[in-house]
Amino acid sequence: MRKLAAYYFFYYLASSMYGPYLSLYFTDKGFSSAETGLFLSLWALVAVVSQPIMGMWNDRHQDPLRVLKICTVAAPVIGIGFYFFGGYAALLVIVVLFSWFQSSTGALSDTIAVGIANREGQPFSKIRLWGALSYSIGAFASGFLYEKAGGYNTSFLYFFALSIPVFLLLTGYPKSRGAVHRASIIEQIGQVYRNRPFLLFVGVSLMLMTATSMNATFLPMYFKETGFDMKLVGTASAINALVEVPMFWLSAKLVSRIGRFPMLILACLCFALNFILVYTFDNVHVVLAAQLLSGTAFAFFAGISVEAVEDYAGDTTKATYQTVYAAVNYGMAGIIGNAAGGLVVDQWGARILYLILFGLSSAAAVLFVTVTLSKNKKKSPSPDTGRAMSGHAGI
Repeated sequence: MRKLAAYYFFYYLASSMYGPYLSLYFTDKGFSSAETGLFLSLWALVAVVSQPIMGMWNDRHQDPLRVLKICTVAAPVIGIGFYFFGGYAALLVIVVLFSWFQSSTGALSDTIAVGIANREGQPFSKIRLWGALSYSIGAFASGFLYEKAGGYNTSFLYFFALSIPVFLLLTGYPKSRGAVHRASIIEQIGQVYRNRPFLLFVGVSLMLMTATSMNATFLPMYFKETGFDMKLVGTASAINALVEVPMFWLSAKLVSRIGRFPMLILACLCFALNFILVYTFDNVHVVLAAQLLSGTAFAFFAGISVEAVEDYAGDTTKATYQTVYAAVNYGMAGIIGNAAGGLVVDQWGARILYLILFGLSSAAAVLFVTVTLSKNKKKSPSPDTGRAMSGHAGI
């Protein structure tokens, strides 16, 4: 478990070298806001497509680590191209290739980590908190580093350097055997499609993640519209990130006591309270304090949802389920959220957006309550696994 925690620490530390600065990287290269938006939209679209494909490919192999190792080598090597090339066409190609491999590593890592954690009787949140810690440290420190350097062109070189220990930590794991029966691509797609409880879970999660995506994108616009000091946008982000670390730890403690779906409901309610506070109070101190709820909610949801997805999946489709879930809730949610949020802000303003976000997160809480009650009544196995969902601890 210590090696796994170290892997997550370095993986998210490496990601923090470029993640918060993508838009700044492209503008530093001299691209317009519209061109930068195209790069980022393409980045998200490729992630939505690539993750399920890489997940199905992973499930086809007897060694589940193989595809993850390929991704952890390919992404940083391709990423060096961001440093050496500055042309529009060249960067479009690099964005497609880099996003294809890098976007898949998170869900594939979670697939393996949850399996190891379950075998050792440990909650996944206890591992994931190390990623939250390193990302907040890396994002904070790299900001000063790039400001001193006078630009963001070197961000992918730092990502490459920090990806070396990520790969080395993976090579330390013994080759693991997959399921005896290797499902075909058609079988994998069919199993996901027929698993209606899983699709419902993904749909409810999409509702919540779309709301959180809109919040992340349009909170600066809310600050500007309300007349708050724009320097405090960074403070809000820092509060959000820093509180995630102890909340991941708390999540690991609470889930064994109250169960996974009650934790997901609690996360929805924390998000809802955060959004209604931002909508109701025209006070920067209240808004900053509300970010404690946002960070808490994300920590509760991010760790527990991965474990919940694991229980919907069969032995031959674990990576497929995780990557489908990640593509929808961390890819498609961003695309929908950015497009819909922009329309709402243009039409009614950023404050009304937060009232809508309150409604979305509250509806997600109600739907998760409905799912929980339904699961308590139905003790039948899921369509493709034959595993009784109610038989898993914490579900």
